[in-house]
Amino acid sequence: MTNFSIALSQFLSSFERSSRDSGSEFWKLSSDSPEWMTDALMAAHDGELPNDSRYELIRDCLQALSDDVVESLEEALEASLELSLELVPTFTGDLIDWFSQMPRRLGDCDEALDQGRVSELTGYEVLSEGFRVAAEEVISSLADSLEDAADSLFDSDNDCELLLSDSHGIYIPKIWADELSEEEAENFSVSWESTLLCQAGPDEEQYWEAWQEILDSAQWEEDGVEWRLHQNGDLWRVRVDAQLPEGF
Repeated sequence: MTNFSIALSQFLSSFERSSRDSGSEFWKLSSDSPEWMTDALMAAHDGELPNDSRYELIRDCLQALSDDVVESLEEALEASLELSLELVPTFTGDLIDWFSQMPRRLGDCDEALDQGRVSELTGYEVLSEGFRVAAEEVISSLADSLEDAADSLFDSDNDCELLLSDSHGIYIPKIWADELSEEEAENFSVSWESTLLCQAGPDEEQYWEAWQEILDSAQWEEDGVEWRLHQNGDLWRVRVDAQLPEGF
């Protein structure tokens, strides 16, 4: 699974169905979704204010990309023509409803005509090809956003390194701190006082408080990369700009 497909899966799973007091249902993004998903939604609205029909199309496009097992920007763009055809509503009434909600969407029909995509000037074909233009633009926008998100996703091969396994137990702070001189502690942006407290071992009353201070403040540069400490049982160094997956 590529980072692109991981971002796609995360985005799709962040949509949830909700309902209003009137009983009407709509798609929305979960409240704990990362900022990049909100930005992607705004971009895919193509200048429209947030609205239910656009949200539904965006969600449908994500589902289509997922069902087609698209794993890269290139694959998404290549599949957009076929996927847009699958997304066209079956009934003319549904197509008319899509365009009636935002009359500016009729511009997509004009674009379809300009591209020579309409072979027969029937109402359904003009509207369906206009809808396909809109769907392909949404897919393209989403693919760009997913590509950007994929670049920032956590890469366990390059974004972290195991320093000490949890088999060292309560001695992890001491083992790590024992390697530091006062000058090295300064280079790691940790206080020498906290380092000495950890070097004293777990019997020191302020041992864990000092270790937490080190975990919170440690940051250093190595080979042009900024690193920090992270402990989840094991002790890791992780890139400062890495987005750690839930549960790591």
